[in-house]
Amino acid sequence: MSARRPTRDLAPVGPVGLVDRAFVLAREGGLEVTGPAWLGGALLAATALAIFYVERVEGITSLRLPAALLLALAWWGRAYLIGRSARRVAATMWDSEPEPEAGRAVDVLRTSLVVGLGMWCWSWMLVVGSLAGPIGVALVLPFFALRGAVAPSWTARAACTAKAGWRGFWAAIQDSAGQRFAGIVTESLLLAGAMGLVLNLFGVVLFAVLLARSLGGFELAALESFVSPSNTFVVLVIASCALVLLEPVRAAHAAAVYVGARVREEGLDLRVSVDTAIAHSNAKRGQGAAPVARAAAMIAVVLLGASRVDAQEPPVFDPPPAPELFDEAPYTPPVDLPSDPGPLPSYAAQPRDVEVQGDVDAILARAEFREFEDDRGAGLRDLIDRFFDWLGRPRDELPDMNGARLPTLPLPGAWAFIVLGGALLIGVGIYLFVTRQQAAKQAQVESALASVSADIRDRPPRSFLEEAALLAEQGMLREALRSLYLATLVALDRRRFIAFDPHLTNWQYLRQMPRGSLRDAFRHFTRLFDHKWYGREDTSREDYERCRELAAQIVEAEVAS
Repeated sequence: MSARRPTRDLAPVGPVGLVDRAFVLAREGGLEVTGPAWLGGALLAATALAIFYVERVEGITSLRLPAALLLALAWWGRAYLIGRSARRVAATMWDSEPEPEAGRAVDVLRTSLVVGLGMWCWSWMLVVGSLAGPIGVALVLPFFALRGAVAPSWTARAACTAKAGWRGFWAAIQDSAGQRFAGIVTESLLLAGAMGLVLNLFGVVLFAVLLARSLGGFELAALESFVSPSNTFVVLVIASCALVLLEPVRAAHAAAVYVGARVREEGLDLRVSVDTAIAHSNAKRGQGAAPVARAAAMIAVVLLGASRVDAQEPPVFDPPPAPELFDEAPYTPPVDLPSDPGPLPSYAAQPRDVEVQGDVDAILARAEFREFEDDRGAGLRDLIDRFFDWLGRPRDELPDMNGARLPTLPLPGAWAFIVLGGALLIGVGIYLFVTRQQAAKQAQVESALASVSADIRDRPPRSFLEEAALLAEQGMLREALRSLYLATLVALDRRRFIAFDPHLTNWQYLRQMPRGSLRDAFRHFTRLFDHKWYGREDTSREDYERCRELAAQIVEAEVAS
């Protein structure tokens, strides 16, 4: 097994530097860090999604007690696995051994239960925000950045120390002492990164669904509702994937905060700096008797090769004459000073002195050795200042870039641009004239569909059949199919074959129905309706008659019953 070289980057950094350090540590840790973290996050995410699907989609509410137990076990498994990743990251930052009996599964379970109680309290904010829909959730999410001021290092504490339960949680709270605001900013950056990742994953899923539907011919009951924020299950799946991908960074962040607390308590950064300076100095020195021989040669040159130096006799000045009786001031002899005293004597610095001075300067340049100066974040501020400097710089101060330039292309005259603008206006007018009929037709469709109430179950199935006949007479066959399909949904809901829910898909309705001829008719109608309505295929009179026959069969069965 090859020895792993510790990173030992223990210098204090700001929130941006801490996030960057977490990303670097997670990347350098490889599968030893990312593997357990991803596995723990995936375990918790899969459990939570399965419980949500069983209760909210399938409507099974009798399994809440075992589901709660399963969720608690998944939370403990996530804490244990991420703690292992944080322990490996902490070992790369500082190669000391963990405490005896540290990271036991039962101790991690106790600490995770305490933290889970706090997360349960935090989750009520999301419950309140969800009452206002996606906008309410988006407004509530920034408040979760306050978690960064509590105990961001609890997973590393649970894995690297023997403290557990409330004692371990309190120790993790003390790790953030004096850096609460920095923890909030760091948590805000991680939360912003997670939200950005969710948006990117949502775009990827949308593109994949469109591609699969166009090229693969996959049947989706409602593409718009499937990839929209109103589909809670899909949004939760995408958000869970984003959080799982960021779990290694979370583990590295917890380890960095934990090691930072040890740095402040034990002065590990000064020890690392001294060890690095000593190692750097020893690397420059030779092995064996070579240093002794060089030192002896230096002493011999100084003692034997030095020339005789005689002390200079002090100058003798004549005493000034006695002042006369009526002089206003005593006589002062003039002193001739050289106009150019010449350069001061200099002594050549040895390479060894330069190396030692560089090591000392590097140690004393740390922020903890400067009492009244704190340059943390100066690099970012300097970058921003130089950027605004560049924006405000006058044009004549910009450097002249000498080099090969592209040949200048002759521009057409003003009449060419006038003709081009006129052609563009004519094209826009033609486009508006052509689409006017489509807009009028769309307005008729909206007026025809405006009669549909918020809850379609308030209308009898026969009213939808009559509406479909009216739309078919006007030539709107595609809209007529929709009215026929609504008639079948209302009829099946009244007979308790399905439980109508606007968030369910057509194929989920089909899975609720028992086997029989009625289900076969509904399946055939659903397949034909999906192709015509969501696939935007051309609808012929034969298609309408076939769908009306199937809808009438389902509605008549409802009336006969």
